[in-house]
Amino acid sequence: MVTRKDVKRLVGQTVTLRLTPQAPGGPTVTGKLVGVLEAADGLVVTLEPAGVPGARVTYHYHYILAVEPGTTGG
Repeated sequence: MVTRKDVKRLVGQTVTLRLTPQAPGGPTVTGKLVGVLEAADGLVVTLEPAGVPGARVTYHYHYILAVEPGTTGG
């Protein structure tokens, strides 16, 4: 299981997020994890998708099944 601490540790790195079937853009998305925001019910994760400089997508923590650090494919 992915913890908040696991996600926070990877800010600034390229990662692949494995997402639940309910998450938009899944089942995986790869990019630079640019930030996290604490929310009452978890984290909101902001990612810059690979190949789309300047674009940002956000995912609520409960949609993330796994975070794979240092990956570039996806």
